[in-house]
Amino acid sequence: MEFMGMMSLDFYLHQNPDGAALLDWGRRLRVATGVARGLEYLHEVMSPPILHGSVKPSNILIDVKFSAKICDYGLSFLAPNEKEGLVGYVDEEYWVEPNGVSKESDVYGLGVVLLELLSGRRSDGGLIVKWGLPLIKEMRMGEVLDPRLVAPNDIKPLVRLAKVASACVGNSRRNRPSIGQVVTILNNIQDEAMIWSNGSF
Repeated sequence: MEFMGMMSLDFYLHQNPDGAALLDWGRRLRVATGVARGLEYLHEVMSPPILHGSVKPSNILIDVKFSAKICDYGLSFLAPNEKEGLVGYVDEEYWVEPNGVSKESDVYGLGVVLLELLSGRRSDGGLIVKWGLPLIKEMRMGEVLDPRLVAPNDIKPLVRLAKVASACVGNSRRNRPSIGQVVTILNNIQDEAMIWSNGSF
């Protein structure tokens, strides 16, 4: 992997006091789309497919152009039942299936990352899902969006992003969207959004 000039998404969202401002709404949308495209490459282009097993902000690096790069992928076989660092980023099926790692669990982890990008909150062992899903369902977006950023003039792209996050974490594996479906939607959101340098849409 090439040398990354910047830190992890976790650093920007949760550790650096100035990180939230650097990750404006336009950059967050770009990061979300980049992570989804990376997972799509691992799942659909690689042969055999590579399952990440631990999709979370600390495994997403941000380069100098604020593009996302997924790291530490394909290592889940080293400790498939290790809970450390996975709680909140994998679905319930992960813990009960013989081989819990799956494409669907990776999509669940992506959904949690999307919730963190939208809200600026930590996963907190999965509490972000229990907190966020009812708010998104009730369209209470003012309570979902990161209060450290000014809401953009047009929040429709963020509403759509929230609905994608909800579909990724709110459904069973059988009903969860594929990574290809997620990428198609995020590409459309990014194409439709007019992203200005100040982070407004």
